[in-house]
Amino acid sequence: MTVDQYLAEFERLLPRSHRRRALAEVREHLRDAAARHRTDGLSPFDAEAAATSEFGPVKKVATRFAAELAVRDTRIASVLALGAVAFFVFPLYVVPENSLPPAQWTEIPSDIYALQVVSIALWIVAGALAAVGAALAWTRWPRLAALTLVPGAVVLGGAVAVTTALAWRWIVLTPSTPNWALAVPLAVGCLAVCALAAVWSQSSRSRLLVQD
Repeated sequence: MTVDQYLAEFERLLPRSHRRRALAEVREHLRDAAARHRTDGLSPFDAEAAATSEFGPVKKVATRFAAELAVRDTRIASVLALGAVAFFVFPLYVVPENSLPPAQWTEIPSDIYALQVVSIALWIVAGALAAVGAALAWTRWPRLAALTLVPGAVVLGGAVAVTTALAWRWIVLTPSTPNWALAVPLAVGCLAVCALAAVWSQSSRSRLLVQD
């Protein structure tokens, strides 16, 4: 098999998103190996055949490359998810605490208190799931990371929903405090990043090699 034939088959077997980088790496290796064989006296065709044969079966090599790239993707996704959940502290607490004037009540209403407790609890659960996912992504079982990042994104979505309800209820009770709107883009952004990371990690699972 010539180098061009090998690369064409290799490209077909790779995930589209990673073809350019992997192809460049394999192309360089095969051409260097073919040049070395030509220096040893082989014809150009035989040199390329020897180089591709030494490199290994196309399907096996493509699977290995795809798995290595999937591990990298999963690790990046896990860090993004953990960062998004951590940053959610800003729309959940920092922005309201530093932008809203004092509430007009002497004792916090029970529904406001309940919404606060639930939103914080959901955020903590989402953070725990994201942290576990990040830890798993750096072990020998990276495919398990997606199993925590996906529910983590769902739980963070719940936290966003409860926080939205909390904001609406707060504004109803205290019409002069509309600054909750400052937190909305941050909350939605955190959820979007976390969801994207979860989808990214899930899409990589089929390409991951589990080394038990």
